[in-house]
Amino acid sequence: MSMVRFGLIGLGGMANHHLYLLSKLQGVNITALCDVNLDVLNSIADKYGVSEEQRYTDYDSLIQDPEVDAVISIVPNKFHGKIIQLCIQYGKPLMTEKPFTVNFEEAHMLKELFEKKPIPCMVGFSYRYIPAFRFVKQLLDEGRFGTIRHISVNYLQQWGAEIYDVPFSWRFSKEMSGSGALGDLGSHMIDSARYFIGEFKAVSGMMTTFVKERQVGDVGMREVDVDDFTSFQATFQNGAMGTFVTSRNAIGSGNQLEIIIYGNKGTVKLCCEQPDEVEICLKSKENMEATFEKVKVPENFYLNQLQDFIDFVAGKSVKDVPGFVDGYENQRVMESIMTSAKTGQTVEVHGANERIINC
Repeated sequence: MSMVRFGLIGLGGMANHHLYLLSKLQGVNITALCDVNLDVLNSIADKYGVSEEQRYTDYDSLIQDPEVDAVISIVPNKFHGKIIQLCIQYGKPLMTEKPFTVNFEEAHMLKELFEKKPIPCMVGFSYRYIPAFRFVKQLLDEGRFGTIRHISVNYLQQWGAEIYDVPFSWRFSKEMSGSGALGDLGSHMIDSARYFIGEFKAVSGMMTTFVKERQVGDVGMREVDVDDFTSFQATFQNGAMGTFVTSRNAIGSGNQLEIIIYGNKGTVKLCCEQPDEVEICLKSKENMEATFEKVKVPENFYLNQLQDFIDFVAGKSVKDVPGFVDGYENQRVMESIMTSAKTGQTVEVHGANERIINC
């Protein structure tokens, strides 16, 4: 496939970023666009030269369009599952946002469809494409830090705190989003842990909502039924341990995903806000006084996620692409965390049927 013809569903803020990046890549044509807001749809379609016939207000029509080779979906969580289902049905490669679905039941249904008719499907775990993350992944694969004992992950943002008076939106609705901070930020924490460490074995979680009501225009207040804050402990199948905290009420934190990985030979620290460097401490019997040193990430670890998706669609061998299975497994872990928080028990991550342990 020499030219990939893209259709984008959802033209909110992130779509502008994707459209800009696509416009800079070779072998790409933006063929069709979809959004429920006609003004936004026409404005962006005019900018990128999309024909009147391929400006859609329903995603079914865009996905069925024979002149669309691949789909990028940037919509509220509630619609992720249906769009994935339609792309499987019509055999259209897809890049979908995270979280994978609003619940694990929906994810399991999609897995059954996918196994019968697989498609190239990339899930938007974008932190795999930060140079520091890819660099650390290679160091771990090389065994530089020895046997991994523990991973600590914090993903903190401040925008949900009371002082910002953020009004009610779909992100505060369980029906629309499935969960709050857990699905929004925690899904990235889970994917990072799976990327670096491996599969989860069991989780023990706590969740709460700090701001219980938010303003809806001039109508009044509406109840928030998703979490503002989630923390959980985890064990991994390889014996490593993990601690995780995410909050949208952390004053002073912009977009702060911080990870520390502890091995029996050394430790590495990385943060999405410092994408070009990591901090490493390696000790040995001969060098017990070693401390943390900043290390610049080599140039070869820079990779454009959309270019990776294009290569994925073209059938090229792509390493560590966050695919369908990653989305599915991510949703399974999130469901286990929510079950644990609800029951107050540790939950073993088993798949469709989770089993509570340590009762």
